[in-house]
Amino acid sequence: MPGLDVDVRKQVSEEALTETVRQLCLIGEKVSGFPNEEKACKYITDKLTEYGIGHKVHTFESYISAPRSVKLTIHAKDSYEVEAVGVAFGLSTPPDGFTAEVVPVGVGNDHDYVGKNVKGKIALVTKLPSPHNALIAAKHGAKGLIAMSAGKQRHKMIITPVWGTPEFDQIDKIPRLHVASIAGTDGQRIVKDAKASTVRATIVADTFEGWRTVRLPVAEIKGREPLYTLVGGHYCSWFDGSTDNATGDACVLELARVLKRYEGKMRYGVRFAWWPGHSHGRYSGSTWYADTFFRDLRDNAIVYFNIDSPGVKGATVYVPRHQMAEISRFNEEMVAEVTGWTTLKSSDAQLELGKRADKYVSSTRPARAADQSFWGVGVSSMSVYSMLRPDDPNRDPNVGGSGGAWWWHSEHENFEKMDAGVLAQDTRLYAATVMRLATAEVLPFDLTQIAQDYLDALKEYDEAAGDVLPIRELIGEVETMKGRMAALHQRCNGLTDPKQTDAVNRLFLRSARTLNPVLYQDGSEFEHDPALSSRCLPSLGAALKLKAMDPRSDSYKFALAGLLRRINKISDAVTDATRDVETFTANLH
Repeated sequence: MPGLDVDVRKQVSEEALTETVRQLCLIGEKVSGFPNEEKACKYITDKLTEYGIGHKVHTFESYISAPRSVKLTIHAKDSYEVEAVGVAFGLSTPPDGFTAEVVPVGVGNDHDYVGKNVKGKIALVTKLPSPHNALIAAKHGAKGLIAMSAGKQRHKMIITPVWGTPEFDQIDKIPRLHVASIAGTDGQRIVKDAKASTVRATIVADTFEGWRTVRLPVAEIKGREPLYTLVGGHYCSWFDGSTDNATGDACVLELARVLKRYEGKMRYGVRFAWWPGHSHGRYSGSTWYADTFFRDLRDNAIVYFNIDSPGVKGATVYVPRHQMAEISRFNEEMVAEVTGWTTLKSSDAQLELGKRADKYVSSTRPARAADQSFWGVGVSSMSVYSMLRPDDPNRDPNVGGSGGAWWWHSEHENFEKMDAGVLAQDTRLYAATVMRLATAEVLPFDLTQIAQDYLDALKEYDEAAGDVLPIRELIGEVETMKGRMAALHQRCNGLTDPKQTDAVNRLFLRSARTLNPVLYQDGSEFEHDPALSSRCLPSLGAALKLKAMDPRSDSYKFALAGLLRRINKISDAVTDATRDVETFTANLH
């Protein structure tokens, strides 16, 4: 219905947003499956009841980890203690701790270990603890890891690469290290001491790891038709978590309050979810939801709209993030239309986000982060982050949440770090975006952009593989698909008949379901890839290594066999999508 996306912006209450953030911060650190989670869940559901919004709290067991305590002592010329915090899935030590030599390894990439023996020792990295540097340290035989921030703060993090609750033997993929997360200012002192002489350290860590019953509140504003937009944000936190993600939780709650007023006026519904297990279970809440409601999501979800870290003090630049190609133009146009604030377009977003592993694909495409648990389902995803400018004194290039502010995941992330005006502006943008999706005649999808992402990804693989694989034939198939999609969109211009637009919209969703799992996932659509660096068409990643391999070797020939099979898988998805579009266009009157 025209105009509702404008009207809905006026209903956003800065006061209601601020009060929710205040109350969630007063609860303190919200560890999934522990008492403070229950308090936060009750606050959210009490407000939903107050607003007259129907809701349900799903409870289930999730594999959770959270540090209880960590102590770090450095034994150099003089012994001294360094204040530290622990990380989720860091390994507990014996009561008297683990003591070993400290070996500085730069940022902790594979090449940083060349010529260094860390077996049985403690690796010292100049980056935040992550699955990436923890896995590499464990691979080289380290038993401990000290990781540092870029400044005075200490970040609580999570080091498991397993997405969601582990299945079968995935538990064995978690790096088993004693970990201490420290301030960069303290870390540089250790680096300096290690250059002068041998340094040893004692880590005493106590970390919870095990099964906890977690709570996942869900609310829904029904539309006249079954399709819906899924809006979600995690409500677990490290420390008070004001800007990651109390502000996001307030935003989701305010969206539910505001959109309730338009129930019965929206064509499509909106479903709201507050995820547990984001910080302590590697997105285990959203993963459980994707697994449990797979069929409903596949049949009816229009997009997944992720809300994380809005409303940060000083965040005056809007950055499109985790946006899939088909919805990206709409996402960016909404930002420009609603806010009038500085917006980084796809081509410029790497200034804020950093470059993807892909050589040619837009840096705004979804990464393995931010509760992107719906790739296998094939649901399109989108989000917009208000962020600090790169030259802002509070900007930390190593930080992804809290608008890129240094206080993210640290004890400094308190209520004062949010900005009510920025949060209200963010919420107005999200409300208008969701309302426009909920009232669309023809959904603002552009399927040709999915095809373009396929072409951009294949270009890099073709450059690497040359003539040894039929990638150019696959490129031809994708170009044909793109042409058919362009013709379809041309035919859809001006459609208003509800039966026709419903059929077109469902075709858009089917196309996304067919193409996105292959574009983003290496494994099957029913599994979840690890929480590690990702690229588009990841199943072809081995093609990038072919030129460095001996063509006469077994490993080279095995790689060719595997890559050919994966090309067939991609070709099959492209063929299915092309035929579906062709058939639909031919029958569209």
